[in-house]
Amino acid sequence: MDGFLPAILCVTAAGLVLAAMGRIATSRPGLLLVLFFFFFAFAWRLISVLYIDVLGPVYSEQLEREIGPGLAVLPLATSQGLVIAALLFSFRRQRLLALSDTSVVRISALLKAGSWNLPDLAFRVVGLFVLALWLELLVRGHVPLFAGLERFDYTRLHGGPLHQRLLEWGPMLAFQLGIFLALPALHGKPLDKRFGALFAALLLYLFAVGHRFSSFYLYLSFLVIPLGAVLLGRQSISPISLPKLLRSIWLPALGVALLVALALIYSYVVVRASDLGVLEAKLVQRVLVQQGEMWWMTYERVFLRNDWDSARAIFKLFVAPFDPNRNTTLPFLMEIGLPLERAHFILQQGAAYTGGWPEVVFELGGPVEGFCLVAVSAILFSEFMFLLTRCLVEERYVTCFFLIPIFYAISIFLVSGMANSFIQLTFMVKLAAAVFAYVLEDRWRWSLITGAASIRGELAEHDQRGPQYE
Repeated sequence: MDGFLPAILCVTAAGLVLAAMGRIATSRPGLLLVLFFFFFAFAWRLISVLYIDVLGPVYSEQLEREIGPGLAVLPLATSQGLVIAALLFSFRRQRLLALSDTSVVRISALLKAGSWNLPDLAFRVVGLFVLALWLELLVRGHVPLFAGLERFDYTRLHGGPLHQRLLEWGPMLAFQLGIFLALPALHGKPLDKRFGALFAALLLYLFAVGHRFSSFYLYLSFLVIPLGAVLLGRQSISPISLPKLLRSIWLPALGVALLVALALIYSYVVVRASDLGVLEAKLVQRVLVQQGEMWWMTYERVFLRNDWDSARAIFKLFVAPFDPNRNTTLPFLMEIGLPLERAHFILQQGAAYTGGWPEVVFELGGPVEGFCLVAVSAILFSEFMFLLTRCLVEERYVTCFFLIPIFYAISIFLVSGMANSFIQLTFMVKLAAAVFAYVLEDRWRWSLITGAASIRGELAEHDQRGPQYE
């Protein structure tokens, strides 16, 4: 009976957050696509922590200790609930009506048609890059799919310059492909399937070089954000339900699911040579334990033992991190949660554990101020997501181009807690460039709109005066 009430509390808290996500998915499928990257990560971590809380103690292979049971899901669910509440406020119905076709002026309708257009140019440029990427893989002679190489080993030993650029900018490239894929749908036309084909070629490349679920999930999530923005913009004219959306994408979704399944099976059975018993244990660890183990460590340390140090966290995150060129949050969490030598050995291999947010804000602020930091980050994130959606619907593509690196940094923070990117000079430059691009594009848009309005006014005056004044 002692464990029954905590289990009920944990299940109820997790159920409320999952129900809120489900409600958004069924009532606003466009918003689901915009937020898919975050909702999927949130739900996975929530279920993992719930598993540890309710069925614990469970053995963590990475931490080499047992964790759970407890009430770790309660502060996690509260943090995620604050983000969802902020998103619902930012994407409230009045604001969404301002994104509808009846309220937004499409710049493409005001521009004169020329001999070439931006989608054709983008298709040629990205097509050449994807072709060169495949040629680089074949010329180098080491294909991980056939050689049984891990993706990290291939990148470190054999990956060429184009492969390195893809790993750095791949999600942002997927976002751009999503823009051009969805662009015709803003005007009620079919999707531009050329860009869907380029995206499929990128996924096949990732499969060939040994990538598994995380890369497919990341690229796909960034691809569908512009599609979700288009659905939000056209919701008042052609409303779409979740079942209708699923019927329209079931074939490509099935293809991606099969590709992910094959990648996972190949990685565990062929590359790592695991038998079925070991494979089952590995999958349980990967799916149900590893997603929540770092949060459980923070919960145990901050909420149960009241052991947190803001000064130490700031020092290890921003002043003297393990590696200032990568995410400093996970190394910090690993250093305080594992024996130091073991944590450094794992990090030196280029690996890191899963987690980071909201761990980092509670390590910085403790059990009380941590929730204030969660609320601040939730508000900033939700407002930025609405700004990005509005720019997509209003065809502010120059601004979108400069917002993507900022969006990537914000996304990585909300999923893996990477906070050190916000203090980099490069981030400040990207932020200033995005503001500058927004102002310039806004003035250009306004000049086009007022010019078109004056022309329409002159035509209307001409019609009223009649032919006798010709």
